[in-house]
Amino acid sequence: MNAPFAGLKQALKNAALHDAPESASPAAPPAEPEEPLDEGQVFLTAMGDVRPLPAKQRDRVNAQPDPKRPLFNQAVDDDLEVMAQLADLISGTADMDLRYSDEYVWGASPGMGPELMDRLASGAFPIQDYLDLHGLSQEEALKEVERFLMEAAAKGLRHVLVVHGKGSGSPGGVPVLKKALTQALSHKRLRKRVLAFCTALQGDGGTGAMYVLLRKWQGPGRW
Repeated sequence: MNAPFAGLKQALKNAALHDAPESASPAAPPAEPEEPLDEGQVFLTAMGDVRPLPAKQRDRVNAQPDPKRPLFNQAVDDDLEVMAQLADLISGTADMDLRYSDEYVWGASPGMGPELMDRLASGAFPIQDYLDLHGLSQEEALKEVERFLMEAAAKGLRHVLVVHGKGSGSPGGVPVLKKALTQALSHKRLRKRVLAFCTALQGDGGTGAMYVLLRKWQGPGRW
């Protein structure tokens, strides 16, 4: 019997074997995860290319600037000085006109006219010296203020700045030192040396500092 398709089955099998893709190579096993670097190794890696500056260049690196200090040792304007001298003459030792709130303090002898007080509050008087009370107890601060004002007056200074802080480190944030200083400056013991005082402008310490206008010292035992 004639079988025309007898070889077809074998031919198809051979063709299938010829066209089949080569078997894929077995996948490589996953790499072991690297041990994470500790902080010290990370720092050393990051700083690996850093080299110290030569000595000459090292000298050129600017040092950290000093904290801002108020300008002082400036001469008082003649007109302001005349006004202050007049206030000296008519003030006497009467009680001060004292006004204060949680933020602002203001104390003036009777001889301080409104114009002169406004000039003081506006920062018109140059700061001739200043005292920073940070870090002192209330008792230490008041003693230091009295010493400072006596020395400032003996030098012939007219206007100084006292930095008392804003009380942020006090319990409840209450400016205890600010209140104590206000009372001390208006008390008879210091009033004979002080014409007026008030809260400073923001650039000079704001609610954490006071301008103090001094009476002119006339010599030992005299004011």
